[in-house]
This record gives sequence, C-alpha cells and structure tokens, in this order.
Amino acid sequence: MLIDFHAHAFLDKLAKGAVASLAEHAHFKPYTNGTVSGAENIMSEQGVDRFVVLNIAVSPRTERHVNDFAISLLTEKNIVPFGSVHPDSENALKELERLKNAGIKGIKFHNEYQNFYVDDEKAFPIYEKCTELGFIMVFHGGVDRGNGYPVKTPPERLRKVWKRFPEAKIVAAHLGGQDMTDRAVDSLADTSVFVDTAFAALSVPAEQGERVIRAFGFDRVLFGSDCPWDTPANTFRYLEGMGFTQEQKNKIYYENALKLLGE
Repeated sequence: MLIDFHAHAFLDKLAKGAVASLAEHAHFKPYTNGTVSGAENIMSEQGVDRFVVLNIAVSPRTERHVNDFAISLLTEKNIVPFGSVHPDSENALKELERLKNAGIKGIKFHNEYQNFYVDDEKAFPIYEKCTELGFIMVFHGGVDRGNGYPVKTPPERLRKVWKRFPEAKIVAAHLGGQDMTDRAVDSLADTSVFVDTAFAALSVPAEQGERVIRAFGFDRVLFGSDCPWDTPANTFRYLEGMGFTQEQKNKIYYENALKLLGE
C-alpha cells in the first residue's frame, strides 16, 4: 500500500492558471495539469492507493471557497482532502467547526502565502481549536522556492508552536524544513512533530535525506511527493535507494499515515 500525504489539486476552472502562475513564480515543472482528475491519473498510474490533497486559504476572502472545494472531495474514495483557514479571518474558528462536522481530518497552513509567521500568537486560537478538534495540522516547512526570505516557518519557530501545543498533531512538510533540514533535526527531532518527504527527491541528496529520516525516527515520517511539483514514482525511487528495511519503509509508505488519520 502507498499513501501520498502531500499533493495539490485545484478546481478545474482554476487549475490551469494556478499551476502556470506557481510554476513561473518558483521555476518548477508541473507533472500534472493541476486538476483533480490529473492528480488521480498520475497517482493511479504510479501505484498510489490514496492521497491527501492540501488546500490553502491564501486570504480570508478565499477561505470558504477553498473549504467548499475540500468538502466536495470527500466523495472521492481515493482522496483525503484537507481544509485551510486564515488567521486574519473572523470566521476561522467557525470554519474549523464546519470542516470537522463535514468529515475533514486536517488543516493546511502555508505561512508564506498566508503571510504570517508560524509562531505569531494571533494564530494560537486556531491551533488550540485544531488541537481540541483533533485536526492534523500540516505546515509548509522552511524555504518556499518562490518566496525566498525571511522564512515564516523555520524549524525554530515551529518548535515554539509545538511547545505551546504539545498534544497537537503537527506535520512539518519537506523533511521539516525546505533547504533547512539540518536545522529541522536540531529543532524538531526530539519533539512529536511528523515530517513528510515532499519535494525531497528533487532537493535533498539521498544521503542527507536518509540521515534526517533516521533522526526523526520511522514512526514520524510520511511519504509525500508534492505532486504536481514532483511525482510519487520519483519519491518512491528516492526512498527505495536508502538503506531501510521493508518494515521501516512500510511505516513511511502507509502505516504512519493510517495511524495519524485515525484509521
């Protein structure tokens, strides 16, 4: 079994423009057209049984529309949609209740696009509510290749969030910090924070990636591709080249995801 815990897709009418804009901004090559069907096709072709679609409310204005789309994906048996809220939204806490009641299991934050530092206390009521409701919180960790510096979710700041909410289910994407994996190990390896492997195959040498995974431990690493910016097959090859046992790989490929999702 293989679960991709980090993928993106958009409404059909928005997908072409969204993918083109992001690709130009970050100088990435997309591997799908950004639609749900495009994501489903590549996942099916490359052996992924289920995948998490991470949606982002880039502003308070888009929050409800983004979450309506997430809720609509609950009918897709191979998709686990995550919602998103914005800390400047006056409806964020109510929106979390709506998402919980609909059956959504997680919330995605991308602090670069949402324009707030991860440890800004204005977001703490949202984190508290997410923890109370049992949501998984996925954060873009480290540098965003399209935004540069200053980085709004470096590992050190995310550690502060974990210390404030130690019972929270937190995932730091991109091996804990894009272009900051050593700092992720220093700041997060001794916490309960999970990491995913999104985009690592294209940005982290395999030897370094293996060191990071071993530092976090095999119970806290999730397979993620960052599709459409990389592919599950490439990520799978990346991990298969590391010196892990099949038991250890199974935890990364699907067991940790199922446990975190409560399945």
